[in-house]
Amino acid sequence: MEQREIDEQLKNLKFDMDAEIDDRNERLGHRHYAPRHVHQPMETSHAIVLAALIIVGGLWGGKLLYDYIQEQRIKAALSQAAQDSRRAQAELNQRIAAEAKAREQRRLEEQTQRQAELARLGQEKRFQSAQCQFWWQQHNQNPTERTALKKREACRI
Repeated sequence: MEQREIDEQLKNLKFDMDAEIDDRNERLGHRHYAPRHVHQPMETSHAIVLAALIIVGGLWGGKLLYDYIQEQRIKAALSQAAQDSRRAQAELNQRIAAEAKAREQRRLEEQTQRQAELARLGQEKRFQSAQCQFWWQQHNQNPTERTALKKREACRI
């Protein structure tokens, strides 16, 4: 057979694919389902609405998640700032207390020094008085119990 004859036969051959598949399924025992049980494709308008809902829901959910994360970061930062502030306030209070204690101690030391100086000046004044000088000299020249008593009274020793 020539090539030309084969080509002509193939051109004239009609092949119904659906009929062939149905015949094959019947031979193998497969049931044929009616087209009403087959899932119909979604309409374009429904697909657009569904896609819009998915996009809006995803964006909204993403925004909520982003806001929640930012809120947690802000809470953590505020908590850290409050803790740092409390720590700084405690350190400041300790410094203020230490300074106040040091001032009080200096004040007490100065007061003690002033009192000691006043006592020393008072004692010097008493020692310089004529009455103390007299009884001191009397006791040195003639030490008796009476001159010792008078010296102590006059000089307040």
